[in-house]
Amino acid sequence: MPGGGGGPGEPPAPAADATPAGDTAADDAGPASALPPHFARPDARFHASVLEALREYHDEGRHDEMDEDLFEERDEFARYCAAVNAGVERPGEPDFYFAQLYGTPLPGVWVDGYVPMTTLWWVAGDEYLGRLSIRHRLTPHLLYHGGNIGFEVRPSARRRGHATAMLAAALPLAAALGIDPARVDCCAGNVASRRVIVKNGGVVDEERDGSLFFWMPTT
Repeated sequence: MPGGGGGPGEPPAPAADATPAGDTAADDAGPASALPPHFARPDARFHASVLEALREYHDEGRHDEMDEDLFEERDEFARYCAAVNAGVERPGEPDFYFAQLYGTPLPGVWVDGYVPMTTLWWVAGDEYLGRLSIRHRLTPHLLYHGGNIGFEVRPSARRRGHATAMLAAALPLAAALGIDPARVDCCAGNVASRRVIVKNGGVVDEERDGSLFFWMPTT
């Protein structure tokens, strides 16, 4: 979900804060609401907006791993943000967090281990619009289950160009991590996602089991 899922801070990814993302940038540039959409680290200041987005996702039957009532507690939401931000120094930390939170086993899908993952939220002021995750390297599993970059836009913010802009903004961050080209995938029937990937230079490598797999230059 916003910030987690998909096997997605070592120091933050190089240049991850190159776009206005922090309170200092907002202070320098005027009111936060005047800033264009940009990446920010998961943070409790987006609590209200992420909860709204979570309800939208739940209406689609997605992100059930996040209990709406539980995450209404601001302290718990802050712990969730900390776990997501720790996904580089402690690969897999978001999944470890959920397993501990609900007292459940870790998912068994990461057959060849977790990799460092940077997760960024696409925001405007204090409004959460979407999220993007960069996995710093590929394993044989990730080659066909997630790739280097995963992204999503909340339902109420779709069809406004956010996905295209978000992916474009992520490419130099991936390049700074030594990722070139980046592996990206989408469902074969997801025309919107395919257009976003192709607009950002993605070239289809293969189609397998109902998914399209792309290589995308980052430099």
